[in-house]
Amino acid sequence: QIESLDKSLEDLLTRVDEFVGMLDMIRSDSSQVVNESIPQIYSKATEMRQIYRKIDKLEAFVKMIGNSVAGLEERVIKAETDLGAFPSTFKKILHTIPSFLNKSSSSRQQQTLYEPPVLFKTEDYFPCLNEAPY
Repeated sequence: QIESLDKSLEDLLTRVDEFVGMLDMIRSDSSQVVNESIPQIYSKATEMRQIYRKIDKLEAFVKMIGNSVAGLEERVIKAETDLGAFPSTFKKILHTIPSFLNKSSSSRQQQTLYEPPVLFKTEDYFPCLNEAPY
C-alpha cells in the first residue's frame, strides 16, 4: 500500500508541477499582453480613428458629388424636354429656316438664357492637387 500511495503522490506532484508551469506560462503571456500587445492595439485604434474620419469625409464628398451630378442630370433632362432630342430638333430647324428668316429678332429674346451651373472645385477638397507633380 505504501508503494501505491508513494506512486500516487509522485503522480500528484508531477501534475502539480505541470500546473505550476502552466500558471507561469499564463502569467508571462498575460504580462506580455498587458505590456506589449495592449499598447500596440491602442496605437492602432488611434490610427483607425483617423482613417474613419477620412472615410467619413470621403463619404460626404461622394454624396456632395452625387447631388451635384443629380442636379446636372435634371438640368440636362429639362433641356432635352424643352428643346427636344437632337434628331427631331435638327428636323425642326430644317423645316423652320424659311419662316425663321421672316420672323423678327424679338422671338429670339423669348428663349431662356443659359445659366451655367455652379460646380465644385476639386482643389477646394484636395489641396494637394495644386502642388506641382514630382
